[in-house]
Amino acid sequence: MCIATIAYGTSRRFPLIFAANRDELHSRPTAAASWWSDEPAVLGGRDLVAGGSWLAMNRAGRLAAVTNLPAPSATVAARSRGALVREFLTGDQPAELFFRELAGRASEYAPFNLLGFDGERLYYFGSGAAHARDLGAGVHALSNAPYGASWPKLAAAREGMLETLGMENPAPALLSLLAQGADERPPADSADAPWRQSRLFIRDRTHGTRSSTVIAVTEQGRVRFMERGFDADGRLSSAREHEFALEPPRLRAGA
Repeated sequence: MCIATIAYGTSRRFPLIFAANRDELHSRPTAAASWWSDEPAVLGGRDLVAGGSWLAMNRAGRLAAVTNLPAPSATVAARSRGALVREFLTGDQPAELFFRELAGRASEYAPFNLLGFDGERLYYFGSGAAHARDLGAGVHALSNAPYGASWPKLAAAREGMLETLGMENPAPALLSLLAQGADERPPADSADAPWRQSRLFIRDRTHGTRSSTVIAVTEQGRVRFMERGFDADGRLSSAREHEFALEPPRLRAGA
């Protein structure tokens, strides 16, 4: 089960901090985070099956992340939910308008949660919700359940993010946070929901944590984007870092 936590408008030094683990089938073809050849202003990983992404950011400061929601195995969607990340990042609509319009066509996709930050405001929409939510400044966490779920891993993610807000460099602490559970072997039934709902890192040879990502945006508009990739045994298999300056308008610093 994926996990993402975001701190927005809570630190003057870092107006935006984002940390996430992507859990996926190890057999699903994936491209590590890089600048997209077809959309040069977008940075993120790519799903090589459907062409979308689970998490990406563009040079203007827009960020989007998607997680799946449980659905009957017979559910068939016309479009990949990873396409939502691409749509948000390649457009320039304010998040409020994008999410309002999305609410009317959410059924085109398999059940999902979507976070979208347009450089000024952070929005959330989940399948089955009546409308999108402006999350506002604060520390938020999201996994494979509707926003507001009380899973242990969500509480741990929020608490871990809060602890980094006064740090000069929060990245090492956030990467350690995302690694919680990496040394644990899964139970005999690796699909055990309570076990997955309490571990940030899922070590599972079939469906487990594929990557950890930390993004930190400074008051000056500098972005550091770090991605760590993992193999089916939970071992580090790749490490990528990108640094760039946001194009105007820049993020607004928190109070």
